[in-house]
Amino acid sequence: MSSRFFAGAVAFALILAVGHALAAAEDQTPSGKPQKAGGAGKSAVPVRPAPLGATVESVLAAGRRLNPALRAAALDTSAASAKAAGADALDDPMISDSYQYYRNPNVFSGHAIMVTQALPLWGKRDLRRETALADLDAMRGREQAARDALDERIKVAFAQYYVASRALAVNREVIAVTRSMRAAAEVRYGAGQGDQAAVIKALGEETAVQIEAARLEGDRADARELLNALLARPASAPLADPSRLRRVPAANLSTASLVERARGGSPALAASGAEVDAARARTTLAEKAWYPDLTVGAGPLIQTNNRPPGVAATVGLNIPLPWGKEASEQQAATAQLGAAQQRYEAALLDIQSALGEAREKLKAAQRGETLVARKALAEARAALKSLVSDYAQGRGNLAAALDAQHRVHDLELKLFQLELDEQTALAGIERLIGGEL
Repeated sequence: MSSRFFAGAVAFALILAVGHALAAAEDQTPSGKPQKAGGAGKSAVPVRPAPLGATVESVLAAGRRLNPALRAAALDTSAASAKAAGADALDDPMISDSYQYYRNPNVFSGHAIMVTQALPLWGKRDLRRETALADLDAMRGREQAARDALDERIKVAFAQYYVASRALAVNREVIAVTRSMRAAAEVRYGAGQGDQAAVIKALGEETAVQIEAARLEGDRADARELLNALLARPASAPLADPSRLRRVPAANLSTASLVERARGGSPALAASGAEVDAARARTTLAEKAWYPDLTVGAGPLIQTNNRPPGVAATVGLNIPLPWGKEASEQQAATAQLGAAQQRYEAALLDIQSALGEAREKLKAAQRGETLVARKALAEARAALKSLVSDYAQGRGNLAAALDAQHRVHDLELKLFQLELDEQTALAGIERLIGGEL
């Protein structure tokens, strides 16, 4: 009688433990979506910035500030800006001394010291500046593209960090439940109401969950090390526990509308378009190489008889001869313009294809999350409660309860994976369009 009473008490404790774990799992928001704030009438409290690692925004801000690749891209842009500032400047003037000697004593020899300056005509200086400014725009686009690529990697790595942390928390709850089940199986076996196979199965399930915990610990450490690498921090540098994921908007935008946003916001397309503008300006400049430039000069004329110095002046024009240089440069510029235009079209097609693929992945992940969170997981949790209750009352068996617990665990991990797929697709779309949805 006492053994039956003890077995019933343990089973009742098991029901309470499982029910508490399931209630805690249902009360949490595994999708990472922010809950609505309550207490609209409460006094405003100053919002403190989230610690590094708690939100993706904190990691993004640090990455844009610390990542060396992004700083290198900013320096490249500064170099292009400095180059553009002097693109239309005149070449350095030249000074020369021309000595003329005459053997006739009646004609005095002398020095002609000249300062000459080349003056490009036909708008060539404006074209040089236009080319340099287009190169600067291309460099700015590449810098922004590097920033967007870094943002995408940080967003995905943070989502991995969050999912691994949440999965690890759920795994700890499962470990507690399996331990309770194993204890109940041992009590029932000791009271003569169970078999040894149930105890062995409970021990195996507990070991399997602990192995899963070790794997999840490794996934979490990998994600943390990747985030630290993107922030140029030591791999073992601490990060706060992630608190939430970014909100995922409804995937109701068409691919055409996303491509239209990419046309106006994609830094990769902006850089490619600026390269086309630069190549077009170089082509026009190469065509004007057939037009002569002006060189002017002036300076004192100093005679050897110590007479007062005179003044000398010169005007010159270069002669573009058809020796192949101008023609080859013009052909090269034309070919480069065509190549730049083709690269722009190729980039646009790549973005269009990638946007369509990412949009479909986002829609599929959202549909899967809805089915798992609202249907499959709820049904699995209800079945688990029923099986645990039957087992506690001596009507069920441990194998069925463990299988139900295993299914709930698998569905929770599946839900986390779908959330990761959503965040990955969202980050890819935002990189392609050059802004947030």
